[in-house]
Amino acid sequence: MNITLHASAALRSIRFLIPAVVALLAACGGGGGDSGSPPFGGGDGTVQAADLALTLSAPILNNSGSEVIVATVTAVDKNRNTVAGIPVQLSVDKSATVLTSGSSTEANGTVTGQIGIGADSSNRSITVRAQSGSLVRTATLQVIGTRLTGTPLPAVLSPSAAGKIQFKLVNANAIPMAGVDITVTGADGTQTDAKTGLNGEYEYTYIAPSAGATINIRASAAGVEVTQSVLVQAGPGAIPNVPAGSVRSASVRANPSVVTVNTDSTSNRAEIRALFLGDANAPIKNIRVRFDLAGDLSSIGGTFSTNPDLVYSDANGVATSSYIPGTRFSPTDKVTVRACWDYADFADGTCPNATTTTTLTVISDALSVAIGTNQFIEDGSSGLTYVKRYVVQVNDSSGLAKQGVLVSPLLDLTYYRKGEWIAGAKKWEKFEQPVLCPNEDLNRNGVSEVYSNGGVEDANDSYNKPVGRPALDPPKAVATVSFEGAASTNAVGQVVIRLEYPKSYGGWVDFNLIVAAAGVAGTEGRANYTGLLPVAAADVTSVDVEPAFRLSPFGLESSGFIAVTVPGESVPTLLCTNKN
Repeated sequence: MNITLHASAALRSIRFLIPAVVALLAACGGGGGDSGSPPFGGGDGTVQAADLALTLSAPILNNSGSEVIVATVTAVDKNRNTVAGIPVQLSVDKSATVLTSGSSTEANGTVTGQIGIGADSSNRSITVRAQSGSLVRTATLQVIGTRLTGTPLPAVLSPSAAGKIQFKLVNANAIPMAGVDITVTGADGTQTDAKTGLNGEYEYTYIAPSAGATINIRASAAGVEVTQSVLVQAGPGAIPNVPAGSVRSASVRANPSVVTVNTDSTSNRAEIRALFLGDANAPIKNIRVRFDLAGDLSSIGGTFSTNPDLVYSDANGVATSSYIPGTRFSPTDKVTVRACWDYADFADGTCPNATTTTTLTVISDALSVAIGTNQFIEDGSSGLTYVKRYVVQVNDSSGLAKQGVLVSPLLDLTYYRKGEWIAGAKKWEKFEQPVLCPNEDLNRNGVSEVYSNGGVEDANDSYNKPVGRPALDPPKAVATVSFEGAASTNAVGQVVIRLEYPKSYGGWVDFNLIVAAAGVAGTEGRANYTGLLPVAAADVTSVDVEPAFRLSPFGLESSGFIAVTVPGESVPTLLCTNKN
């Protein structure tokens, strides 16, 4: 009996000793085969992962310079569990830039990087590389948005006559790309290398061949190219006429709408763009266009780069020119630009169709405009909205405040986001899907459209799902702008603008607030403020009260993309396809 008791006591002692022995073995580096293998550590003592995953929030990046793509690197162990503290290096090539969240994975096992185009706006492929120890993963994204157009003057030439083609290079936001290499290959194969001017322009001159033919002249710049055909007419032959009645929509616009006078040069100019569409929004090619000032009722003057030649609309239904002001400035919006057009050639001085017009302002004072804000967000009078205030400052070239300048604001909702906020220990934490969904109203006309090329603006199929949900996300009425006080600058050159929006949209919609000042010269006549509709800090730190913005109005799930192109434009936009 005593022997049995002693044996039981011995067994109990061994049972309690086993954990201590195991712990001692582990501390000494023994007791298991994983102590020196991922994810526990490498031979040099560094923490390693068994695998890496690299994902991009989108495969395409517009070259506007303001957009970014988010790269996410996830480190996992051999059981596919995420691992914190793993050293990760993110890099990009082709002059792009990346801003990383850190040099090692966070608690959720990820490192993120915001990828921008850098100083190079050209269309190109960028390789994203993630490395941790011997593990390397790569992904590729495309930079797009560069548009190169050419306008032949004239489009029909006699043999051996002199001709020219005006090329224009712009980015995704139609901003001129200056100082960029451009190569033009003539009809005989001769190449001409040059650089674009301040307005992204280059004028190529040539002599037509001595025999009749259709010649092709090709230009390439910033990763894109365009070919212009010119008819050398030695006998019968002409550019085909367009059937009468084909045009259902004709429009013209100026960019920018505020342009400076010219004194000793012609560098200050506005791009004029006419668009012609037919049934089902199909672009109409070969519409004849000549631009003028519709009688120039304010006697401002100026010329067009394409006159007196006719311009022919291209395959996208677009005809372009440049308005070059003279030395006189104008009242606000008192320069009328008219696109005279017809289905066949028409004589200079006539205007068969004269209803297609737009207005712009020619200014002379060298002023500067800026917009900014402070750290405060307030509740609206109803308690249902947030109010954010912005100040617009207008100065002259010497820095003195400019009084009495009329300011015009424009609010554009650029993106919407998906996700939710979850209550943490001390504040609400935002869990956002790694996608930025562009505004579905691509041409910003407030109408959900199905384009002739098959593109659908309501890409996420949200219309009335549930009943009452609008087709286009985000709705234009998400936010409004108004003036607090006068719309003209006060004695210190300032105007205060009020941005107001329902609290439920806070943190889920990106915006671009643009302000333009009448009479402001140079490139500084406009300013903008971009951001995400902000939320009040007090609502984030009140963990006991669910905030109005807890759930995104646009859904919680991530989304795929579909490319949709507006008729007349060459650059597609990737729209989100998931409404949930």
